[in-house]
Amino acid sequence: MKRILLVDDEQSVLIAFQRELRDFYDVETFDNPVVALERCKNTQFDLVVADYIMPGMDGIEFLKRFGLMHPEASRLVLSGAADIDALIRMINETRVYRFLVKPWEKAELLFSIQQALTHQGAMLESKLLADTPHDNRNAPMVFEDHTPFHIALVESDKYLLNLMFRALSDENGRGDIYAKIQQELAQTLPVKSFKCILNGFQNAHAALAHLETSHCDLIIAAQTLPDMDGIRLLQKIRHSHPGAALILLNDEIDESELLQIQESKVADLVPVHWAGNELRSDARRQAWNLHQLKTAAIQVLAYREFLPGNDR
Repeated sequence: MKRILLVDDEQSVLIAFQRELRDFYDVETFDNPVVALERCKNTQFDLVVADYIMPGMDGIEFLKRFGLMHPEASRLVLSGAADIDALIRMINETRVYRFLVKPWEKAELLFSIQQALTHQGAMLESKLLADTPHDNRNAPMVFEDHTPFHIALVESDKYLLNLMFRALSDENGRGDIYAKIQQELAQTLPVKSFKCILNGFQNAHAALAHLETSHCDLIIAAQTLPDMDGIRLLQKIRHSHPGAALILLNDEIDESELLQIQESKVADLVPVHWAGNELRSDARRQAWNLHQLKTAAIQVLAYREFLPGNDR
């Protein structure tokens, strides 16, 4: 059974977390980050979930220290804070896999942990292959790959569609995130830059028609569409384009939707909180949501590109 560490100074959070996960994982909880780090010295954890704001040691410092002891463990962050700049800094400095917003939905919590542990297993396999001796005479040549990724965005709200389009088109920081993930996966060949070509659609049928004749590496779809819900659309795409990466944009995932995702064997869906009103009224929240989306897109494409068994 996978072992999970939760560190949060709120007892109510620790109790709720333990209650929702104890049937699936071996969970240890701590309300003091210093005591948690002491435990980490002689106990191996597969995944850690740390609160962002804690007295005595914040989540950034805790995850840095945890990472030195358990570099291969996946990391999730719980946050109810509005300090978006600090949260972005945490992504850049601690290689956080996902953020969980307080209060969380149980289905989203279970899905995020499942995804993070799947990612951890693939990472370990990648590192094992990288460390395996091989005949250098058969090693591939180093080359620069500038082939762009093809990304399709499906969102009925034209304002949100244009907003996402501009965010993903912005090259600032894309290459740095992509390069860090490539390095983390112990991959050195090929040397690949991150470039993309984007197509936007306001309904599912338009997207499906495009995909009948066009290659696509990543499809990002809103759950609410006028002609088909996002999960059903991505299930269709999974059958017709089994190698594509998929992201679902949804404010929340309930247990019935989680069951649909699992039954359809869509293993790389990424739940992203996406509230339309926030995007229109709060510039800082807008920036944060777009940063989450951009990071998620780069993550799923990098994992698809470099992890074993995910050949493009």
